[in-house]
Amino acid sequence: VRGTTSRRIVRLIREAGAREVHLRLSAPEIKFPCFYGIDIPTRGELIANRLDPEALAAELGADSVVFLPLDELRKCAQPESQDYCYACFSGEYPERLTPACKKQTEIPVRSGS
Repeated sequence: VRGTTSRRIVRLIREAGAREVHLRLSAPEIKFPCFYGIDIPTRGELIANRLDPEALAAELGADSVVFLPLDELRKCAQPESQDYCYACFSGEYPERLTPACKKQTEIPVRSGS
């Protein structure tokens, strides 16, 4: 989500002697805040909003990073059910967002970076 844990894990695997580390993640990139119980406050904190998979691999010290595509995740879930929330992956929330929540879905523009 933020990259801190993955970075440590990749480092530990390399220190244990691995010549290559390829991350295969069983979910799509988390790019949007969750307002339904998971602590993801703003889009700016989410590493997938700042880096594409190749740059993310370099940032984490891995050889490659591959995420499960959202459409593949949807195929794994019960396709006939509309009860699943994919908002943190897609930005499509099941309910209208309050102005305060809507503000959290914006990515702040940084000047001078």
